[in-house]
Amino acid sequence: MNNPIFAFVLSVFIVALVLVYIRRGKLKEKYAILWLLVALVSSAAVIFPETVFRFASSFGFEIPANFLFSITLLISLFLIFLLSTDISKKQRQIENLATELAIIKNQLKK
Repeated sequence: MNNPIFAFVLSVFIVALVLVYIRRGKLKEKYAILWLLVALVSSAAVIFPETVFRFASSFGFEIPANFLFSITLLISLFLIFLLSTDISKKQRQIENLATELAIIKNQLKK
């Protein structure tokens, strides 16, 4: 990145935003940890760019940007997987609640 100060400020902004959302109850802790990890790794990549170059070359990437893009893609896929499992769990809970409500309504009619 051409402007490391902007990237560092953006990482700090993400950390602050995550903390505010946790405090307001709009973000669960399990997702907040992932976002905080992303912000911390981004900050470290800005502060220590030579580390990114070393990791990229050790994993066989010629361009560090491709390495960072691949890491971002993997994190996104992991987040999508977490959200999919959470949606599936909520769907089962909704179905169970709807069944229980139907049973209660049926008992009240009798």
